[in-house]
Amino acid sequence: MILIGIGAIGIVALLVYAVTQVNNFDTGPSEAQEAELDDDPSIPGVYYPPHPGPDAMPDTRDERLHYAPGTVIPICTQEQLDSGNISNPLCYTSNPPTSGPHSSTPQGFTNLENPAPKENVVHSMEHGGVFIWYNTTDQDAIDLLKSVVSENEDRRRFVGSTIYTDMEEETIAITSWTRLDKFPVSELTRGRLQDFIDAHHKRFNPEGF
Repeated sequence: MILIGIGAIGIVALLVYAVTQVNNFDTGPSEAQEAELDDDPSIPGVYYPPHPGPDAMPDTRDERLHYAPGTVIPICTQEQLDSGNISNPLCYTSNPPTSGPHSSTPQGFTNLENPAPKENVVHSMEHGGVFIWYNTTDQDAIDLLKSVVSENEDRRRFVGSTIYTDMEEETIAITSWTRLDKFPVSELTRGRLQDFIDAHHKRFNPEGF
């Protein structure tokens, strides 16, 4: 009887402990959520809050919705940005984009010879990647940024580059999820690109790539 009583007490103690642990479960933001909500100005690039998705509500699981390949999501007009209506119709809040619903097809990480659909590149950024976008005929600048991509490819980093003529001429941009550094070709340096890559490569990586 004594042994039965001790056993019963032990079972009750285990149940109490289990309930306590459930009640104390950490329901705070994940590491990826902390990264995409981090607006620290000391981190390279301008911070753009994560897109709330088609329903205009954050944290409802449609912020990273996948669309069929070929679906085009436009850049928001100034009127849309001023009104705050960025979900109906859906549009990207920066040019080039830094977050939001995107193509179900991610873009490969390399120096692309043909322009990549921006919707594919956003998917690649969701995988922790960094992309350099350029609209310039300056071959020295193109060679420099491509060499940075190649060097990071050799280190097995998720970095790519693409021609992007839907932004201002003679402009370079480098993006990761919720971050954008955009500047004239005259301000391009190897260090500027590499600092951004070092800070943001896989900083936001919700799927653990």
